Amino acid sequence: MTSQKGLSATGLGLVLSVLLAGCGSLPAQLSSLLQPLTGMLNPDVFSTLGLETQAATLPGVETPGLLVSVENRTGRWATMTVSYRTSGDQTETFSTSLAPHDKSAQMLICPIVEITVGDVSNLKQSGARIFLIDTVTDPNDLATAPFIDVDAFGQPLREGVNYDCGDGVTFTVQASSSAQSGYQVFAYIRRAGS
Repeated sequence: MTSQKGLSATGLGLVLSVLLAGCGSLPAQLSSLLQPLTGMLNPDVFSTLGLETQAATLPGVETPGLLVSVENRTGRWATMTVSYRTSGDQTETFSTSLAPHDKSAQMLICPIVEITVGDVSNLKQSGARIFLIDTVTDPNDLATAPFIDVDAFGQPLREGVNYDCGDGVTFTVQASSSAQSGYQVFAYIRRAGS
């Protein structure tokens, strides 16, 4: 049988090992090993190390972020526009040009109340475009290239319903036989810590 003192020393040894190894975030397995020890150690130790949450944050920012990725799962160039609303009811957007089978990501500082591909104020607006040219040597060539507007995503994802701060949201554009344009946008959520 291990004494209370022995467990505390073991827990402290694990925490110090992590510090000495220079890990900024713990793998899920190590974090789960430390969970039973949190009652025996001062909770401030874990909070100082940032171990009380698996939420993603930006360096120098205490507020968790929402990792937003856009992915082109087609064999053609695409652009995707992400629109989101902040807690102050401000609407922000960013657009990304993506080569075939390319992916890009941004970390947005929370809170993000809702987010979509297209326009959170006009859900009928398409937020993705597939270009009908085979070779692109310069992304600026896309300004004059023929294109297809992808069917509108048509719904906002909402904080506390579809995602929480610290999670990741990936919007993909891919071929779809059920879409009028032949392409459709899908959303995938990755929960923090999973």
